[in-house]
Amino acid sequence: MKVSILLPIYGRSIYLKEAIESVVAQDFQDWELIIISDPPLTPATKEIISHYIQKDKKIFFFENKTKLGFPASLNLGIKMAKGKYIARIDDDDIWCDREKLRKQIEFLEKNKGYGLVGGGAIVIDEKGKELYRFFEPETDKEIRNYILYRNPFLHSSVVFKKEIVEKIGGYNEKVPGACDYELWLRMGRLVKFYNLQDYLIKFRLPTSYRDKKSVRLQRIQRTLEKIQIIKQYKKDYPHFLKAILKDYLKIFYLLTLARCSKLDDYLYRKRQTSIWRA
Repeated sequence: MKVSILLPIYGRSIYLKEAIESVVAQDFQDWELIIISDPPLTPATKEIISHYIQKDKKIFFFENKTKLGFPASLNLGIKMAKGKYIARIDDDDIWCDREKLRKQIEFLEKNKGYGLVGGGAIVIDEKGKELYRFFEPETDKEIRNYILYRNPFLHSSVVFKKEIVEKIGGYNEKVPGACDYELWLRMGRLVKFYNLQDYLIKFRLPTSYRDKKSVRLQRIQRTLEKIQIIKQYKKDYPHFLKAILKDYLKIFYLLTLARCSKLDDYLYRKRQTSIWRA
């Protein structure tokens, strides 16, 4: 088995078929798909999963007896995985490039010092309409210069070496809102990074969520979490002071100007698609 794909779910079924179908459609077929769910599971979700595990013997399903949370479910999936590589997809995202896995695995096989490879994204709304698209920083040097500012890898886009993640202890379950970001920072102490300059995924962004108070509070909490994370890695990557200043300014913004949803939408898009990204 070459690659194990981890798909954690939390009951919703609205986009699940699209996510699974995009995996099945890959031209690289040496994979297993491990679906892991926290309870409760809706009847509609159960029906979708049952259909696919009966249809394809490479698809497996595990339901946690209790709520483990996102990073714990991913760590469980890594323990179950038989593949040399781990890939990720969320239940509301889509792999839009049928050659995604092949391209990423070929890169890792040919470039032995690398342990993590991602790619670009087409951002879509709840109905699947394209909003915009962007690439992440490409080379290892560019990524390292950028990584303390913000996460340079979309979780649903990545493929990484299982042995490296096992060596460093898997996802950090103490930082559930930024467990992927913290994992990349630890991985970077051992391996090189790369982002393919191809649009590998469709990343679903709800168009009406950012003006809600509860979500703004979540964004503030995630930013505070990120600040604590990058303090641990300030000696491993450059631009720590600029990065932490940026995060404190972001908190101020979220407490004030982010209440205007139109402005927040505009600035979010500019941050993703222009030099504002840094």
